[in-house]
Amino acid sequence: MEKDRIIKLTNALYKVTSLFPEKETLGISIRKRGNLILSFFVIIKNKELSLSQEELQSFNIKCRRNVEILLSFFEIAESQNWINPKNFEILKVQYNEILKELESIKVVEKKVEAEKEPKKIEKKRDNGIFKKEAEEPKFTLTQIQEKVITILQGNGRMKPCDINQFFPDLNPRSVRRELQDLKSRGIIVSNGSGKKTLYEMNSYF
Repeated sequence: MEKDRIIKLTNALYKVTSLFPEKETLGISIRKRGNLILSFFVIIKNKELSLSQEELQSFNIKCRRNVEILLSFFEIAESQNWINPKNFEILKVQYNEILKELESIKVVEKKVEAEKEPKKIEKKRDNGIFKKEAEEPKFTLTQIQEKVITILQGNGRMKPCDINQFFPDLNPRSVRRELQDLKSRGIIVSNGSGKKTLYEMNSYF
């Protein structure tokens, strides 16, 4: 996707979210993701920039993560029936195209770095023989994690007890586990400890 096309796509994202109910914070979260994807994608596709393989991989991963999260936000917004669902269908098609392009860039990168062996993991087969397989990174979010991200995007820094109020049917320990998982992935960060702990979104996401 060319630079002009993704700029037009980001503009379309703004137009769609402008139709959301007034003061609805999900629109702000979607726009922020769209802006991050635009900036990362432009950097990745800019042939004039001299990026190392490590930098290219880092920008690629960050961009793909934001696209995945943005697509999840579309699902949440679509379920609210705020606007015509066709708007989301068009956006999902376009952002899935970006995702495919980013995956193809990853394939090229692997060929360039053919000397590096992929990380191996041990997997036990049914017959008891161990087989080594390449470990593949996975990036999936639970519904709870998606909601936590939306909450933090709209409210900024928050204490665990305040986040728990959004999940009245869940044990606080369950919510804490989801927070720790998001933190381990680098999606959110925390400051302080104990009851004074504050969670917020990582600025890179």
